[in-house]
Amino acid sequence: MEDSGCCYNYTKWICGGLLLALTWVMWNIAKRIIDMNMLRPTVERKKRIREEGFKALGRKYGNINTNTENIHKLSDQQLIQDLQNRKLTATQVLEAFISKALQVHEKTNCIIEFIPEAHKWAKELDDRSDIKGPLHGIPISIKDNCDIFGLDSTLGLAKKCFNPKTEHSVIVKVLLDLGAVPFCKTNVPQTLLSYGCTNPIFGTTTNFLNPTLTPGGSSGGEAALISGGGSILGIGSDIGGSVRIPCHFSGIYGVKTTKDRLSPTGFTPSLPNVIGMAGVPGIMSKNIDLLILCTKLLLEENRQHHYDHLALPIPWNNKPFEEKRKLRIGYYTSLPYFPVLGDTEEVVVNAKRALEKDGHTLLPFQMPDGFKMMELMAALSFADLGTHLCKNWEGEVIPLALLPNFLAFQLPHWLKKVVAWVMELPIPFVHSKRGSVFVRGGARISKDLMDRMGERKAMIQDLITQWKRLELDLLLCPTFPFPAIPNSMTSRMQSSAIYTVIWNLFDFPAGVVNFGIETGKKILPYDDKNDFMLRPAPKAVKEAIGMPISCQLVGLPFQDEMVLYGMKTLQTLTPSSIIQKENQTK
Repeated sequence: MEDSGCCYNYTKWICGGLLLALTWVMWNIAKRIIDMNMLRPTVERKKRIREEGFKALGRKYGNINTNTENIHKLSDQQLIQDLQNRKLTATQVLEAFISKALQVHEKTNCIIEFIPEAHKWAKELDDRSDIKGPLHGIPISIKDNCDIFGLDSTLGLAKKCFNPKTEHSVIVKVLLDLGAVPFCKTNVPQTLLSYGCTNPIFGTTTNFLNPTLTPGGSSGGEAALISGGGSILGIGSDIGGSVRIPCHFSGIYGVKTTKDRLSPTGFTPSLPNVIGMAGVPGIMSKNIDLLILCTKLLLEENRQHHYDHLALPIPWNNKPFEEKRKLRIGYYTSLPYFPVLGDTEEVVVNAKRALEKDGHTLLPFQMPDGFKMMELMAALSFADLGTHLCKNWEGEVIPLALLPNFLAFQLPHWLKKVVAWVMELPIPFVHSKRGSVFVRGGARISKDLMDRMGERKAMIQDLITQWKRLELDLLLCPTFPFPAIPNSMTSRMQSSAIYTVIWNLFDFPAGVVNFGIETGKKILPYDDKNDFMLRPAPKAVKEAIGMPISCQLVGLPFQDEMVLYGMKTLQTLTPSSIIQKENQTK
């Protein structure tokens, strides 16, 4: 009788616990639905205003005329020269780029809004008796999270709509001082923490080169617009590859600098208080020379320091471009944590051979263990256990691409550890050592965080020791394991971002140069280790046949100019550049 009584009591406790858990779940679901309904009018209003604005601009600038066509036929260098010589007005050029940008947007959904002040800025330039600066009249596109006075920086979140910024970002201020005309803001994935490009407010941005694929993220709108010719120069941001991955997917150039060489002041961040992960501004362009020029102008004469005393007052170093010496470059072609596939390895090898043929010295470089690097990244990125992200997600519609992240951050830490342990077991459709790294991520207490920062410091020192021993200038490596993939597949292979995110972890500057295309001839066999994060990779690559593949060049901290020089050097050795040179000499 006593045993049956105990069983009865245990049953009551279990049922009571389950009932409480169910009540908690139902309460949170109900609260979420209520919060989402409260934000829905905001989203609908934002969509309506955006659509009306595009229609009005379309009626005015939708048809490309002869003058517009002639402007777009100019090389970037000729365009700058014609603006400097007053052969073209800033207003003419602005209207030509609005017209082209509307065309690209119609194909890719890349623009959030056009900047109303752009016409005023262009007219002020035209009314001047002198040239304002070296970028006089050049239209520049701006990523959503780069603040513009009077406009939102939404991060794809409804709660950030209709909260206009009260000041320009420092980079926008400097660009305006240089004579540039920021003219539009471009789309991003919700919270910026995805290499897809979709959010519930502005929708999904597609790749200009292939509309079935993503342009990358989080600077995906920039990449699509620039790739399609709607902008010649764009400002993005990069905390895990958010400039370099979109450039890789879209066949353009991009660079992320060492922390604080370009001022982050006025960028609305996804993880504002993160420690040990360097989120930095980045620059994007189809023209490597324009990319270098823009970086140089931003760094010269302490222009940023005038607005931001935390921006490092390190002047532009033109020495690499003056010396034009042969370089010593380390290289690696794959990381076991997420092996490359398709033509990616061959493209890196071809770049290595081209550099060697040009007289540079290439040496194998040994990277740290991929699992240790990614565990460190996850521990530092999510040291608040996702608190900030969860707060941002309150009441928001969560895109499918971010649903795994959202669900993982809802779990208590002890349950995350259980889930991560289960994922490491050899269970079909569940096993993923790579996925477990993300689920388990987060330094829980101050000691954990300090220990992890110590590990980071030791890993950086090991890299620099090897770098110095080999007397390297740069490091050549893949940008990503494969080319662009469908937006719907990005959430299933988040670990693939290891090739870019590690350089934010270590705070080394890095840039990307397109050097080949995916042929689809080397996709199989591929050892997926029975890991569900690797399993979709071959299918993804089959979707990307014909898409560009870039190489990544990495430099030591504060050697940003060397990275840019290396990018220019590699660009001159691309097959298309060589063919162009041969045609010019005939």
